[in-house]
Amino acid sequence: MKPNHLPGRRTYWVAAFSLVLWSLGCSKNITPEPKAVTSSWVANQSYYDGQKWSEMVVGTMPLVISVPHGGTVEPSNIPDRTCPDATTVRDANTIELARAIEQEFVKNYGVRPYLVISHIARKKIDQNREMEPGTCGNALMKETWQAYHNFVDTALALATRNHGTALFIDLHGHGHSVQRLELGYNLTASEVQDVSLNRNLATLAAKSSVNNLLQANNQITFRNMMVGDYGFGTLIRNEGFAAVPSKQDPYPLSNQPYFSGGYNTRMYTSANFPKVHGWQIECNMTGVRDTNGRPLFAAAFAKAIMQYYANNTSLRPPFTPLR
Repeated sequence: MKPNHLPGRRTYWVAAFSLVLWSLGCSKNITPEPKAVTSSWVANQSYYDGQKWSEMVVGTMPLVISVPHGGTVEPSNIPDRTCPDATTVRDANTIELARAIEQEFVKNYGVRPYLVISHIARKKIDQNREMEPGTCGNALMKETWQAYHNFVDTALALATRNHGTALFIDLHGHGHSVQRLELGYNLTASEVQDVSLNRNLATLAAKSSVNNLLQANNQITFRNMMVGDYGFGTLIRNEGFAAVPSKQDPYPLSNQPYFSGGYNTRMYTSANFPKVHGWQIECNMTGVRDTNGRPLFAAAFAKAIMQYYANNTSLRPPFTPLR
């Protein structure tokens, strides 16, 4: 299956074993860490692994969007994952949503986010899990796991090299009955409630996926990042898209399911990546991932992200690379 491409973005096929940034020798104990940028990666171009199952679009702004569960490719020679606790449901339309967000930034702001996309179905691999549960031990899928996560690592390395910092978004879709965005900051629903009620803020800030930003910028507070005027949840709600946590909807109720963030958010906003912060976004279908909703949400997302940069960081468009 050939992925969709935007006009004006050239495509490169990268042989799986020629990528300098990965080695199967480390597969027994995988802890991704920031790496030096050792290859020539050209802005506004797409790169693929040898199987064409993992894609990286090189961006021009400090935003990296990971899309691990939207793939539809189901190779017949790869068995479906059946190991304990394996989840195989596809996050429908999340690749299309990421493309719409990319187009919005290019069209209206003249910049492009980095995208890292898994085109292979979640039945075959889960790119939001550690290697062993994500691949159920399949050796070929371990290569694919390596390829995807080295693309994420490379995108973050390029973004932080060019801009000093990076915002990481892990993009997903949920099937919960409440039609709103669920923003996962590595905190449980009860911990999100504690933030709203001013409880255990220092401990929860240190655990959260925005802690690296808090450490770098003492002009902002953790609670404001979560439920204040310039937290992303509040900003996107101001554009017409319900979100939790936000000033308008500070925490999920006890009977409401809530996704708090998975492996990717924990790993790529950890102390191993001190210049990166971010969160997971679980998108509802109606009005966000569906055909009519995608362009509207993409416009709102881009506007909210630009407002987020302006109020929480020193970054401003056009995001000229550091020299």
